[in-house]
Amino acid sequence: MTNLRKLTPRQEDRRQRILAAARELVADQGYDGMVMIQVAERAGVSPTTLYNLYNTKDQLVLEALRELLAENVVRVSAESDGPGWKYLIKMVQNGAWKARTAPAYAEAITAAMLRAGSGDALIEVLLANTKQEIHDSLLRMRDTGQLDLRVDTDQLATALLGLYWSSFLLWNKGLVHLQEFEHTLQINFIGLLLPATQGDARAGLDALYQELLDQS
Repeated sequence: MTNLRKLTPRQEDRRQRILAAARELVADQGYDGMVMIQVAERAGVSPTTLYNLYNTKDQLVLEALRELLAENVVRVSAESDGPGWKYLIKMVQNGAWKARTAPAYAEAITAAMLRAGSGDALIEVLLANTKQEIHDSLLRMRDTGQLDLRVDTDQLATALLGLYWSSFLLWNKGLVHLQEFEHTLQINFIGLLLPATQGDARAGLDALYQELLDQS
């Protein structure tokens, strides 16, 4: 959706219904099973209206995903008081929760990301934006004395991003069971982050890490 003009309440309500319907159908049927006319029916709009707003299925799914991720950022920020180590843990927990509660949706998005090329908008939404979230948290930790000053924040952000999405890949390919996914993702993510931290962040992450180990 490229039109940036301010929407009326009625138009915004219609947009939200369409995006919600798209996410529900992807969750129910996967990306390939989602059909635009079904989105229109579930959202209560005509197919013509839907195609006037979103020319293609890819455009619609991308907008639905971008909206969902924006909502996640707001929720994670509120639950963790903004960027920092708690934000990173909430981000990981939120991603794992999505995989557990809507596995078809998480699987469809992971599969779409694997198919996407380097210049695809999906790569920016899922990879570049997520890396920026991680990097912002690492910078905040450095500024508050919770990260070793010798750490290359960009390099660590890239490594954490790689671990995050490789965990989804392993689950997508059946190498990690859904029941184990949240635990595995958290313990691996913390295990990579922990050695770079100090102060309150190190104490908090170490306590959570030990708790996860005890659950193993």
